[in-house]
This record gives sequence, C-alpha cells and structure tokens, in this order.
Amino acid sequence: MRLENVLNNKTITQSGIRLAQATPPRLGYALANWAAAAIAAVRPAIYRTVQTNLHQVLGPHTDPTRLAAIARAVFVHAARFNYEFFHAIDYSPAQLLQTIHIPTDMAATIAENSAQGRGTLLLGTHMGNFNLGLLGLSACGLEIQALSLANPNQGFVLLNRLRARGGMELTPITPQSLRQAIARLKRGGIVMTAFDRPIPEERHLVTFFGQPAYFAPGPARLAVLAQAGVIMGSCHYDPDAGHVLHAQPVDMVYTGDRRHDLDVAVTRMAQVLEGYVRQRPEQWMMFYPFWPHTPLQ
Repeated sequence: MRLENVLNNKTITQSGIRLAQATPPRLGYALANWAAAAIAAVRPAIYRTVQTNLHQVLGPHTDPTRLAAIARAVFVHAARFNYEFFHAIDYSPAQLLQTIHIPTDMAATIAENSAQGRGTLLLGTHMGNFNLGLLGLSACGLEIQALSLANPNQGFVLLNRLRARGGMELTPITPQSLRQAIARLKRGGIVMTAFDRPIPEERHLVTFFGQPAYFAPGPARLAVLAQAGVIMGSCHYDPDAGHVLHAQPVDMVYTGDRRHDLDVAVTRMAQVLEGYVRQRPEQWMMFYPFWPHTPLQ
C-alpha cells in the first residue's frame, strides 16, 4: 500500500487530529522532524515523486545533496503544517486572522470584479499551509463555493469537513456543482478550486519549468465559460512574518474564441504558479507526478 493512501485513511487522519491537539508545539515540531527524517531514510514512492518534481523545478544540474535536503524539507513542512492546521480548526475568526496574514487588496479586487459584473475565481495552490489559508478566507466572511475532488475517499471527506467549518460551501466536482459554480460566477459570486492538481488521464500538457506538465484544463475552462476575474492564491510560511496568504490576479483574455482563451488562460495560470514555486520550492506540497517522465531512481 502506498504511503499516501495510508496517510489519507480516515482513521489515521482522526488519530492525527487527536494527537496534534494533545501535543504542545515543541514536541509537535520535533515529531514532524522525526517523521520527515524517517521518510527520507526509507525513500517510499511518495518521496521519490517529490524528489522528481523538485529535480525539474531546481534544474538538471542541482547538487544531489541540495536536492535531498529540499525534498526532506517538503516533508518537514507538510508535517508541521498539518499539525498547525489541526490546532487551528477550533479557532475563532479573530484568532485565525491573527494566525495568518490576509492581503487587504484581495477584497478590493473581488469587489472591483463584482462592480464590473463578473465573479471571481480563486485558484488554490498546494503551497505552504494551504489548509490554514482556507480557514483564513472563511474567517474574512467571504461567501465561497469551493470545488473539491470528485469521489473523495473518507480521509478527504473528513478533511473537507474541517476546511468548511468556517462556513465555506464545499462541493465535490460533479456536473451539477460545476453548473452551480458557473451560475454563481455569472452572478458576481466567488468560487474556489485547486489549480495544481495533476490529472494525467486528461493528457493536457502545458509548459511548466521548461517542460510539458500535467494541468487539468477545468479551472481555466470554468473561468472562460463564466468570463470571471481570476486570482491565484499562495500561503507560505515566513520565519519572521508567520503564515502569509498571497493573492495574485491572473491577466485573463476573453475574445469570444473559447479554444484560444482557454489556451491563454491555462498558460498564464501556470506562469503564476511557477513564480510561487520558484520562490519557495521547499513549501510546494506536491505529492503526485507533475511531468510525464521517468522518476529518479
């Protein structure tokens, strides 16, 4: 059984929540370091996938020692971020807004889109503590429909319930929820979905760090169909500033030629994501193959 399937098990997730909430930060972070060291030593498939993705991000001439250190840092951050997320699920909105810094210009951009008669599509990325970022957005009082994985397993269902505690309307992707999302955007509302979720079955390849990479065209198609404004979010951790949410508008082009507009949209979205990942590769929580090439041995 793959490690990621074990970690996404409902019982394991519930146990992790209870352990995190009963553990003080000093011990919690020590356990995160220990878990990352164990994964780096055993090198399961998920570790090799992360290392392969990072090899493309950092470049073919990256020193192997540096590559290994950054791969281990990904797992350290993943464990720390889950620990902090599990602690924050019972926070009040005021506590959440003290925990994560929300950009003030994001609300202004959303309001401007609404004033122009268009909705806002928020694109989530698996950067930093994105789960904490979701709680922070809910604490701002924004009414958001979030599109999640279709047919999620029980572990993901539990995580989705935690993510939606602040009032976010979280709907698995179905034809009905997509129609609902398009209608909401056309009314000037807000919809959120993840952008960097590779779906190899779709075989939609877009240049990313110099090589064709898997990108599902769904988010770009949603934006084009609804003629929405688009903002891509990134939640990174800074030792001095703490958790910081970024929100960068994506320059969209709507010409009426859907095929052209879709190609331009997904390319520009990938470029914004590349900028985020390039700045902090050790905080890109990407545990699935992103490029169709042979994994590192």
